[in-house]
Amino acid sequence: MNDNYRWRPEWIRSPGWIFAEVPDTVRSELETCINERGDDARNTLGGHLEQSWHLPIREHTKEFTKDLSWNYIKEFGTTLSMGFGEELHDPEKVDFELKKLWVNYQKKHDFNPLHIHSGIFSFAIWVVIPYDMKKEKERYKECNNQETASFQFQWNSPLGGLDAQHIPLDKSWEWKMALFPSRMYHGVNPFYTTDDYRVSISGNLYIVDR
Repeated sequence: MNDNYRWRPEWIRSPGWIFAEVPDTVRSELETCINERGDDARNTLGGHLEQSWHLPIREHTKEFTKDLSWNYIKEFGTTLSMGFGEELHDPEKVDFELKKLWVNYQKKHDFNPLHIHSGIFSFAIWVVIPYDMKKEKERYKECNNQETASFQFQWNSPLGGLDAQHIPLDKSWEWKMALFPSRMYHGVNPFYTTDDYRVSISGNLYIVDR
């Protein structure tokens, strides 16, 4: 076959998510906030969880998540489906602010169904992962898809179907986090091999005037 022709791939751009390690100053601040937790947050959330509590918002956490939000814009840009393209026509006049923060205590068999959040950006910080992922996978070792105990994203594919990414959360994810557009569907699968809590912190950021 005559191969004297040119071609190149053209990928369809789609927003993803940011992985980050939580800085020590933010971690220390959040550990204090957990001890100062406020009201029960379950009536404002979709999770089928043992406990969820509102947390006070402190300065280091606000600055860190705001900085991550701007890094997201630098990396991925914006799309209309994210819901804030108009506001960022003049980025010098707007900013991102953390306005909702809560901690989740997930027991064995609890789960968080696919859902979206309010705001512009959301995040999940994993504080305590109590199980061994090898034992989790062994419980359903005959299954084709090993999605036990995972955090998942789901989105419409360019071909009209549904794509998903599953993050197998194990102890290496403690004090790691994901930041993503609030309108991106996400959920948390149950775990089965321990009676201890899986603890995570979540929050929502909103666009505000400078």
